[in-house]
Amino acid sequence: MKIVLLPGMDGTGKLFAPLLAVLSGFDCDVIKLPGTGPQDYQSITERVMSKLPSRDFILIAESFSGPIGLALASKQLPHLKGIIFVATFLSPPNRLLLTLAPFLPLKSLSSLPFSNYFHKALFLGADANDELLECFQSIVKSLPGALIKQRLRTMAGLKYQPQTINLPVLYIQALADHLVGKDKVREFQNTFQDLSVREIDGPHFILQANSSESSLAITEFYKQLNP
Repeated sequence: MKIVLLPGMDGTGKLFAPLLAVLSGFDCDVIKLPGTGPQDYQSITERVMSKLPSRDFILIAESFSGPIGLALASKQLPHLKGIIFVATFLSPPNRLLLTLAPFLPLKSLSSLPFSNYFHKALFLGADANDELLECFQSIVKSLPGALIKQRLRTMAGLKYQPQTINLPVLYIQALADHLVGKDKVREFQNTFQDLSVREIDGPHFILQANSSESSLAITEFYKQLNP
């Protein structure tokens, strides 16, 4: 059974490198989010669907990709056997930040001297190593500013619509997440009948900051579905 990973707002999948190194024994595919065209969730989901494997898989949906995971689950795809949602949401995660962010020169801010502190405090954690920090900053600088703002507007426009889905789900909650509030897990609990929550100490990018514990949670979930 494959593991398919959907990245956060950067969409590149490059930040999965630390996790994939730990999951080297698994058959993993990263599906990049489209860098051009409409950035609403419906359009992105349709393009992701065209790249899904034609055999059984579990999905890992990180941050921005959470609503994509929900959309795929609601379609009752025969090969989708379970989903791991990571530090994500089904309604806007932080309305104030999402309101201000489209008006900020995000790429320019990443080049300022204090950007290291900003990125560690908000995304990567105080213990983030130089390699991860440089990778994160390189990705941010490489993304078109218009694309970032489109995705921010997409998140800001989210509306949670209650529904009931019977599919095995694991929600990985980062305990030091300053972007996604702890209350967001309730939306998943109200949606998925078969859901468990795994709390892991670390920042929003928990798969990168705490790859070892994250991979353990993923491995345990995988083995439950594929004994």
